[in-house]
Amino acid sequence: MRLLRRRQRRGVLSRGIAAGSVLASAAAMALAGVAPGVASPTGEQSESAEPLPLVELVSASGQGRLYTADAAEARRAAANGMTRSPGQIGFLPREPFTGSKPMYRLKPSAGASKWLFTASSTERDRLVSQGWAYEGVAAYLYSQPGEGLVEMRRFTNGKEWRLALESRTDELKNAGYTVDGPVGYVHENWVRAGAVYFGMFNIDGHQRIIERTEEVYGREGDWWGGVRDFYDGHRHAGDNWPDEDFSHLKPSIGYYDDSDPETLEMHIDQATSAGLSFFNFYWYWDTENQQERVTDAALDAFLAAENKDTIDFTIGFCAHPFGGASIPVEQYGAIADVLVDKYLSQENTLRTNDGRKILNICDARGLGDGTNAQVARFVSTVRATAEQRLGEDIYVMINQGGFDPKQVSAAGGDASYCTTDGAAVETRSYRSYLEGQRAYYGNAPGAYGRCVLSNFDERPRYPIETPDVEAIRWMPDHSLDRFRQAVRNARADMDASTRPPEVDNLLYVYAWNEWHEGGAIEPNERDGCAYLDILRDELSLTRGSGCTAVP
Repeated sequence: MRLLRRRQRRGVLSRGIAAGSVLASAAAMALAGVAPGVASPTGEQSESAEPLPLVELVSASGQGRLYTADAAEARRAAANGMTRSPGQIGFLPREPFTGSKPMYRLKPSAGASKWLFTASSTERDRLVSQGWAYEGVAAYLYSQPGEGLVEMRRFTNGKEWRLALESRTDELKNAGYTVDGPVGYVHENWVRAGAVYFGMFNIDGHQRIIERTEEVYGREGDWWGGVRDFYDGHRHAGDNWPDEDFSHLKPSIGYYDDSDPETLEMHIDQATSAGLSFFNFYWYWDTENQQERVTDAALDAFLAAENKDTIDFTIGFCAHPFGGASIPVEQYGAIADVLVDKYLSQENTLRTNDGRKILNICDARGLGDGTNAQVARFVSTVRATAEQRLGEDIYVMINQGGFDPKQVSAAGGDASYCTTDGAAVETRSYRSYLEGQRAYYGNAPGAYGRCVLSNFDERPRYPIETPDVEAIRWMPDHSLDRFRQAVRNARADMDASTRPPEVDNLLYVYAWNEWHEGGAIEPNERDGCAYLDILRDELSLTRGSGCTAVP
């Protein structure tokens, strides 16, 4: 069912229109809902059809409002002079599902710049008989109330029609509108939250930590060095931070090998039970041997997991300009082959709200000489390979960390995103991070994928990776309550957004399992599901039945 839903969704979302154009000239096609830019009924589908943001765009005249769940249409409407209102009207699918009903879209005439939306086929037919232009099915409403659903209503002031949630009734009445009836139910919020995954907890991953663990702690073949030792109360922790509680430094499922598919199956169960939508895997390339390196074992384990189709994933390609991770131009083609054939070809690759598969570049500075031209050359190579082999137009997001987000378009990307705020980490204050969080988001123009930093604490790296105790960074003022505030800040930024909606409800959480760096939201022995519970609560996540610490 999931595979069928993805394929059908891709076909629906690949179509688009320019706002205000004539959509279907033949009455029979129009009444059947067949019109580019709006969804066309194709039969019953999964109850878990992906809800998409329904955004409001206002005509240049100030009268006439277009509501669309088609991100491509919203982008074109804005380019043609319409203005997006802040936030979203709600979230609802553009494909039919069990228990759904269609929301029809009409205009008084083909050339009008105002729209009316209705869930009544009787009203639709009556208006069409009076000469109205029918533009098809705009999206699919939930016909009955349910968890996370709220009523959407239609309002009018005699000049235009508006859609809004029931909670805004008094506000619109005060602005001169009257209630024109209920339309149906929508999700008030639908955040697609995912976690950055650090796949190096295996024999081929943390080689430096494995070597230093043997030197410092006398254990061979252990990639949990430092984390395990601080949890156990080793003197390196006690002598330097005698009053600190490090009892959270053990995963709820125990110290694991993430090259084992059973480990990834448990991580998937933990994440999806809490409502997370995706993992963002760090990915590196071995320039010397022209092959994947370091994190590929965890990715292989993910792709071998029996439950992998219950969660999406995306690659975060790290082309660092240091440590042998930089990429010569002549290897772009080989990298594109692996990215496309092995990862972007997967059905559960994370997609945008308009159906494009996402490739994240976690660090673009090491692509060629790091100039926009050479980053763009890499992006175009991957795009061409994906188009040729998959017939897919991929969506490329470049990490704000280390790359000017204002240069993303010039570098061939579609959007910026973030995983951490490096400057905030250097302040060694979580409070400082909170104070600058939304300003950091604001530095990135256009489409954007936001992030939340769970914590930063690299004390377990002492002394196996960082022998100078003064160089160790951590945030003494971090707390779970402050993490909750960080999630609220991200949610508030989404709620007020006027950005293009392609990825506007994506949230990257740093990180699932950065145990040596303090950024681990996966359940731990001391706090259980504390981080995941906060995400579920503050983001109103309804997938899953609630976090399971030990699947």
